[in-house]
Amino acid sequence: MDRTRNIFAWLGSKEEQSILTLALKHVEKSLECVLAMKAAIESVIKNNMEERDSNINIVKNAEHKGDEIKKEIMTELSKGMFLPPDREDLILLNESLNDIADSAKGVVRLLEFFDREPSENLDRLMLESSLIAVKAGEKLKSAINYLVQSNGEKILAECAGIETLEKEGDDKRRDLIKELIKTDLPPQISILVYEIIDNLEDVIDYIKKAGDMVRLLAIKAR
Repeated sequence: MDRTRNIFAWLGSKEEQSILTLALKHVEKSLECVLAMKAAIESVIKNNMEERDSNINIVKNAEHKGDEIKKEIMTELSKGMFLPPDREDLILLNESLNDIADSAKGVVRLLEFFDREPSENLDRLMLESSLIAVKAGEKLKSAINYLVQSNGEKILAECAGIETLEKEGDDKRRDLIKELIKTDLPPQISILVYEIIDNLEDVIDYIKKAGDMVRLLAIKAR
């Protein structure tokens, strides 16, 4: 069998098809984390700490369920009839999906320390950054869904969109750093905001990394 075609050559197998189905479930949990992360930021902006805590719990629960799916995928990969390079590609995709949820959880854990919004401009920029993460996460979910359907053309289109959003995320991070530098905040709050900025960037970067793995699988299938 040609090396570049064996990823999708086994899609007819019940065992291997289940791996991609699990990956789709995994990305759904990661996206749930990103959506609730964005909602938690909105709650802080509204100074609604009860709503913030509710969204934080959603992130934590979804991240935990994603961990369980990750373990299930690893178990399936360990016993499935995969060539080593294929197994490695799927493991890296699985790890990246997990990292998305972990980074979103990192953001909301930091939000727990806020009892009020940091500043109007920082609020706006953090919310815009989280919206970029949501859009990128939605495209990643679509790309994996198209991977299940073996629709290579649409996979590549969605992954290209993720790349564009990742660049927007980089620009937004620079805007956030500039705003943080000129904002008069207590040192401890500034540190928290900086850590949130880094974690928001990580969320988007891991979505991009997962998208790269999906695109690689699609290219190998041609």
